[in-house]
Amino acid sequence: MNLEKAGLLEVATISRKSLERVPYLRAQRTLRILGRKLFLYTGMMPAEDSAVAEWLSTFEESALTVRALERRWWRTDAPATLYRDKWVNGDVEAVKVTDKSQPGLPVKKEIELDDNDVLLLWVKSRWPFASLREAERESEKYLGRRVSHQVLSWHFRNHVLKLWAGNRVWLYADAQQIPYRLIYMEGKDAPAVARALVKLPWFHTAYIDIEKAVVSGQPPCASMPHLYRVLGNLDVDVLEFAMEVSTVKWVPIFSLLSQIVKRKEVVNA
Repeated sequence: MNLEKAGLLEVATISRKSLERVPYLRAQRTLRILGRKLFLYTGMMPAEDSAVAEWLSTFEESALTVRALERRWWRTDAPATLYRDKWVNGDVEAVKVTDKSQPGLPVKKEIELDDNDVLLLWVKSRWPFASLREAERESEKYLGRRVSHQVLSWHFRNHVLKLWAGNRVWLYADAQQIPYRLIYMEGKDAPAVARALVKLPWFHTAYIDIEKAVVSGQPPCASMPHLYRVLGNLDVDVLEFAMEVSTVKWVPIFSLLSQIVKRKEVVNA
């Protein structure tokens, strides 16, 4: 979803602390590096300085934070993806670092979300082919009132479709054989490397900031030396973490977006 059009910003922070309360939290996962235990916090918040400051103030000064000024993910038509004998393979030789631009700052908000939009985003994020009739039936459960098909249809056409960037596919391998990894990068070429990595089916998602990025996925160990060779000499420093697949905490997108919408309504009242 292109949530930046709704004035929202996703963010990731790597911290030494296991925290009970984190504002705008989406998920908390465990990271490990050379025997040390750290935590990955991902969140979603209004793209406002005050909200970002509230998020940052929760963590220690040395925590590593990446704003998703640009968000990329693997697509089934990515040029570094091969389909052979019913298997999906990565073609390391096809990985090219071409787009070396820095991401732009948050765009001007185009859409003001309300609880009808949140309901539709929740229903569609669970199953993109869910009907508006299903959303209408679930409106009583989640919103406490019945929302008509006509109202939901208007919100879907005028708001949700403008945020929808397409449907995604995640490919997972056995984590016992191929550990899940989080790669944190800093340097002028960090955005370019992140964009290149998610062209491989092993990498799922990239959060791209100015001269920083994080990428998650399950690259086979044997692929990494070849990948380093193909990427060549670039201005980027890398930290690589093993990430546990299970979440320590997880907040459904419906709950988080509802909180943000309600907070805006209180502020604007």
